[in-house]
Parts: sequence; structure tokens; C-alpha cells
Amino acid sequence: ITAKVVRKITASKALAVTTGATLLVFTLVQGPEYGWWSTAIIASALLAVIFLTTFAVIEARSADPLMPLRLFHNRSLVAGMTITFLYMGTFGALPYFLTVLLQNVHGFTALQTGLAFLVPSIAIAAGTQVGERLATRFSTRTTLVGGMIIGAIGTALMVSGAYADSSYLPLVPGLIISGVGQGIVWTAMWIAAASGVSHDEQGVASGMASTMLNVGNAIGMAVLIAIANRHVGGLTGGALKIA
Repeated sequence: ITAKVVRKITASKALAVTTGATLLVFTLVQGPEYGWWSTAIIASALLAVIFLTTFAVIEARSADPLMPLRLFHNRSLVAGMTITFLYMGTFGALPYFLTVLLQNVHGFTALQTGLAFLVPSIAIAAGTQVGERLATRFSTRTTLVGGMIIGAIGTALMVSGAYADSSYLPLVPGLIISGVGQGIVWTAMWIAAASGVSHDEQGVASGMASTMLNVGNAIGMAVLIAIANRHVGGLTGGALKIA
């Protein structure tokens, strides 16, 4: 097989998986709005299946697969991919909702909002360092579970202080605790994704986890925004802020 043919096959695989993943995300994100049985959603779902199946068939027959299917037998990698999906589907949506709270409810300017994000940013950075030490001292799984619990507690604490008539200060404890938890999870989930993967396939494993990160972000944001908007239909002004 010539180098030109190899490049064409690689391009075909990349096109198939990218198109399939995009259509899948579109189906899951737009399904509630368009209706699950609408023509657009059904067509998108069918095309997603076709493109992803095509990619899997090409990969299975390829001597040099773009994403070796055997990597899915690596439980640590699969766990890492799952965590990255859940991480971005939950914690990844917090910056959006925090921005809405600060700007639309509390009237912060863009500069004030940016400064307000310094607190969670520093906490996350500190959490990544803590996560590295915890993963070394304990198991990666223990570190992931601990980080998720800490992050969840912090998020709940932050939500408890998110009122229309409150200030930024009641949010700070929750932002710090949640940020530390997120940082711990961020470090540990990439360690999990890389564990048990050969040196020359580290890039592939990282790419697989990164893909799940983006998919989780898209789906998580869509679901959480839909839930948040369920009770604000038709509300305006002060009533909308309170909601």
C-alpha cells in the first residue's frame, strides 16, 4: 500500500468518526427541542449510526487503526473516558451558570465576572497539585471518587448561596471547595486514561478521553440548560431573576 493510499484511508476514517460523532451529539442535544420522532432527529440518528459503523468496520480491517478497538478492553482507559464525560457533563457546566448568575442576576460587568472567576481558578489549580499527590499515595480510583465527592459538596454549598438578593461572598466557600474537587478529578482522570496503555499509544488514549470530554460538555450543557429553563418560561424582570 502506497503512502498516498494510506493517507486516503486515514482521511476517510477521520471523516467518518468526526461526522458520526457530530451527528450523534446533534441528535442527543437537539432531540428534546425538535422531538425525538421528528424527521431531522431520526435522520441524524440513522446517519450517525451509519458513519460510526463505517468507521468501526474500517478500523477493524485496518493494519494501522486510527483508534485501536482493543484499547476499549483497557478498563482503566474506559473508566477515564467515562469520568471525563461525567466531569464535563456536570462540573463543566458550572462556568456557564456562574456567569449567568453573576452578570444577569447580580449585574456584574465582564471584568468583574472575570475577576470573580479567579477564586475557582486558583482553587482548581491547587486541586490539581493535591490530586497528583493523592494519586501517588492512594489509588487513582480512590482519588477520583474523593475528588468527585469534594466537588459535589462544594457545588451544593455554592448553590445554597446562589440567591438573587445575595452577594458574591456566600458563593466563595462553595467555589473554593468545588474547585479543589474539580482539580483533583482533573489530574486523576488523565492518569486513569493513560494507565496500562503502551507508550506509542498514549496519544491515541488521550485523544479518546478528550473526545469524551467534548461530548460530555455538549450533552451535559444541553441537559442542564433544558432543566434550568423548565420553570422560567414566560417569566421576565424580577421574577426571572428570582427563578
